[in-house]
Amino acid sequence: IMPSLVGSEMCIRDRHQTIMNKKGILSIFLLLLLACTDNDSDCYDVSCTLDFRTIMLSIHDKDATPVALDSFEITAIASGIDITRVVPDYEFEEMQLEGVYPLFGDEFTAMYENTEIDINFKGIINNEVVVSENYRVGADCCHIYFVEGNRDIIID
Repeated sequence: IMPSLVGSEMCIRDRHQTIMNKKGILSIFLLLLLACTDNDSDCYDVSCTLDFRTIMLSIHDKDATPVALDSFEITAIASGIDITRVVPDYEFEEMQLEGVYPLFGDEFTAMYENTEIDINFKGIINNEVVVSENYRVGADCCHIYFVEGNRDIIID
């Protein structure tokens, strides 16, 4: 037997073993993944998109000029939990210029998965509440959604 044939035969045999090892490792990984899945949720086998959604409110005066709030608060009515999104100053300044503020976002999807809740939005200028509106929002397995409420607020 020629040495070159023995060497190539060994490569073929070793390649087969490497493929089998990779298949074994993949099988174990998949088994662990399935074993660790939380089957108590209705969402364990749902594939979600990677986009991040936020329900926004528009606040302006009767002349369509954007209203710059000093601050805003959002509360889950039943629980009293403050669910106000914390935003950096530069982002808040953009909101003030546009008169557009976040109401509810995908950061709450897991907390309110497959439920609808009532929330209250308060807009504040000079320590005075100038807007107080109630909304109904919800979340499914992947994203939040809007149910009802006035998203285009006009302040006199």
